[in-house]
Amino acid sequence: MFLALRRIHVSASDFPRSRRFYGETLGLPEGGGFENDWVEFALGPLLLKLTPMRPGEVPSRNQVAAVFSTWSLDETITKLKERGVTVTRPPADEFTGRSAEILDPDGYRIIVFQASDLHPDEDWVPTSQIDELVKQKLHARKRREQARTLGGAKKKARRPAPKRAAKKTRPAKRRPAKKATRRPAKRPATKRKPANRPAKRPAKKKTGRRRR
Repeated sequence: MFLALRRIHVSASDFPRSRRFYGETLGLPEGGGFENDWVEFALGPLLLKLTPMRPGEVPSRNQVAAVFSTWSLDETITKLKERGVTVTRPPADEFTGRSAEILDPDGYRIIVFQASDLHPDEDWVPTSQIDELVKQKLHARKRREQARTLGGAKKKARRPAPKRAAKKTRPAKRRPAKKATRRPAKRPATKRKPANRPAKRPAKKKTGRRRR
């Protein structure tokens, strides 16, 4: 019945505004278009075709318009917030990876997805084959981990035990020698000469005089 999914079709209430959103804000490259009638954004094997709404049409909100994959979900959401994009659901963990949700100018939900290492997002495989590919990736991961552990154990066994370096003892600091202070030489004791004292005069004899 169907051959393939050809493109995603988004009807915009304000065509120039939505064109700037998908082209400039989200950074999708334009693959073709015709004036203000339609424009296609080429990214991967699918095309996103943007067309203006017909008179009387209303955007069907709460519907997922597209799912974009990214290498770093947190970095992408941070950049989109800086550009004024409305984030209705912050990054959250899922079985196959992590995802967040933003809105386009008409309120269409856009899912930004970061696949885990086990999810075959880059292989573009049908959903029916995902389980088998996840098993294969799990098996390959276990083999890599085993090879790493064995390789690490072999390297440790080959390495000789490191020699303990002898502790270097610092030489004791020598205190500077005190300078010898010369004491003045003692002079030999000299006998002091007795001072020349005046000779004692002989005492005068008292002579008794008679009073007359």
